[in-house]
Amino acid sequence: MEPSKKKRTLHSYFSKQNNAVSTNVSIKEKYLDDPIPCIESDDCVGIKKTDQSQIFCSVADTKDIELSNLPKFGLTNLNLVKSSTPNQTITDPADPVYPISSNRYEKMERIKKDPFQPHAIIFPRRKLGASEINFHDNWYSQFNWLEYSPCLDAAFCFPCRCFASEISSKRGHADKAYTKTGFRGWNIATTKFKAHQITSIHISSVNILSEYLKANPIDGILVKEKQLEISRQEEQRIANRTIMKRLIDIIITLTKGGRASRGHNEKNDSFEKGLFLEIVHLLSRYDPVIKNHLENGARNTTYISNRIQNGMLNSIENIMLLLIISNVQSKPVSIISDDTTDMGHHEQMSIVVRYFDDDTFNPVERFVGLQRLKLVDSQSIFNELSMVLKNLKIQWRDVVSVCFDGASTMSGCISGVQAKCKEVNSSIMYVHCYAHCLNLILVDACTSRKENRIVFDFFGVVQLTYSFIEGSAIRHAVLERISADINASLKSMKSSSTTRWACRSEAVSALKHNYSAILLALEEIVDRAKQPDVRA
Repeated sequence: MEPSKKKRTLHSYFSKQNNAVSTNVSIKEKYLDDPIPCIESDDCVGIKKTDQSQIFCSVADTKDIELSNLPKFGLTNLNLVKSSTPNQTITDPADPVYPISSNRYEKMERIKKDPFQPHAIIFPRRKLGASEINFHDNWYSQFNWLEYSPCLDAAFCFPCRCFASEISSKRGHADKAYTKTGFRGWNIATTKFKAHQITSIHISSVNILSEYLKANPIDGILVKEKQLEISRQEEQRIANRTIMKRLIDIIITLTKGGRASRGHNEKNDSFEKGLFLEIVHLLSRYDPVIKNHLENGARNTTYISNRIQNGMLNSIENIMLLLIISNVQSKPVSIISDDTTDMGHHEQMSIVVRYFDDDTFNPVERFVGLQRLKLVDSQSIFNELSMVLKNLKIQWRDVVSVCFDGASTMSGCISGVQAKCKEVNSSIMYVHCYAHCLNLILVDACTSRKENRIVFDFFGVVQLTYSFIEGSAIRHAVLERISADINASLKSMKSSSTTRWACRSEAVSALKHNYSAILLALEEIVDRAKQPDVRA
């Protein structure tokens, strides 16, 4: 009787399929916590022990291996990679190529094993420039935080790999070359390693690692590290404020004297850097704070560039305006304004606010700025005044008086600026500037009557004398020599102003002081002169 054929079942079919690929299953998956067994089988070509980080083997792809009957092999922490390719490199689980586990217990076990630092292996050489360079295991003793991945032929930072991503204040600051991708620039390795170990992210990671090994809770460590970081930031903030205070004082000193801060060439080797940079470098010789800032501070935060200078000027202006605004709130004020043409041929209107100071119990005047006028008609000037008052948060109902010169555009009672002001506040009083009034009165007193023409002619002689002597360096030298010969002190001669009576007073005073020397100088100049117009 013919033996009955064994029927194939669906279970037996898939069992054979599973046996056919059993040799490709990672031994670590079945023996995760046990030492790796040595394969003693006819199908095993061989196993070569080179180091705890690598093992080479090739296994037949067609037969099953009874793993339970294999003897133990004296290596630990080995991970057999799933592959049927002969001579496949098997990587250690501690290799930095694998990220640190997020599981608390697995992470603690990995940290307790210290950085992965294989020694007894041949490090591959890489061509960098004209030479071939490889990783050196003596770097481990110099940088105890360093670890090496044979799989990637790259170096990593163990503390940063473990904790850099968990420091919220430094998130995004970690160098991926030491945490994820690996560092491979062996020709500059020591320089880069030294630079990395003094970075704030590395120092924070090392501190957290030290606390972590003391079995402190990670949340407490992070809180403590955050407090230290806040303390460091506060110290840095105070240091920055100390530096800025010195720089702002320099700016204030220059602006109070009306001096320019900038130079024609602000490079380090220039002799025309400008007063601001010259004073900064002068202070650095005697002030250790400025010296340390310029020598050891970050190059992008020196705070001495032209943009920073402009920024400090704008900040000072804003603070002064805020102070004025706080002082004039809900107080009666007076507006004083005048315009003139500057050296750039721009019409500039100066604006001053006058109010009573409750602290000093005295009226004070505050200059609030210059406004460029593109049109000088009354409506344009009034619009500029309104804009300035709006910026100062002053209402027209709080303005009690306006003070302008006597020009019709400003003082006109029908269409002048004072009339525009009274349209919005009928109680505003117009005051003609007293300085202008005094000058007009004196000029009119000297020229209105024939009996007073001698005074008018006198001022003409004063101006002519100034123009004649000061118009030539040779004639001025004669005046200086004669003053020295007669042992008389020489006072600088002044020009008469057409709008300022005080300038005329200074011109007369200088002429009176130098009167004797001027007479002798004029006689000598006339005797030596060859030009008819000079002799005249």
